[in-house]
Amino acid sequence: MFLLSSFGVSLKKITPKNIAFTAIFAAIGILFGTILLIPTPVPNVYLDLSHIGTVLSAMLLGPVFGGITGFIVGIWPGITFGNFFVPPFKALTGILVAILSKKTRPGVAVFVGYLPEAFLTYLTLAVLKIPYGLPLPVIYTILLKAFAEFIILAILMEIIMRNNGIKRFLESKVGFLYL
Repeated sequence: MFLLSSFGVSLKKITPKNIAFTAIFAAIGILFGTILLIPTPVPNVYLDLSHIGTVLSAMLLGPVFGGITGFIVGIWPGITFGNFFVPPFKALTGILVAILSKKTRPGVAVFVGYLPEAFLTYLTLAVLKIPYGLPLPVIYTILLKAFAEFIILAILMEIIMRNNGIKRFLESKVGFLYL
């Protein structure tokens, strides 16, 4: 609790309900990142919307819960691809999306909030060659796929967060909206 309050999270917001919603959003992200994969024309490349849980958590619960959700969602791909940087990069996206969502439209917050993760992903894969020195065309395909996912997520969040009926429903379930 002290750690979260030292990052500016009100102890009033650290409730069993918000912790449960963080777990639910993480589970949604893991589900969309492991099971509900959308095939692309490129062999062995699938669109996954794993960040949907991170983005929802960030926009509804704030930067700390968005960061925690992103970190949890990033554990499986980090293990699968042997890149231990994935969880903190996804956490960074959750934090930035939450901060930006207070200042701009939901779609813009989602897309711009992902840019540092994209840059850091490129840096680790192309420059540092972590985990196993992928060829540049593969790295570009991964990043292009990720940008497509974030465009889809930006559109979804724009629809969800700008709809007053959906917003009121979510607020009644979560208890408050970070937005």
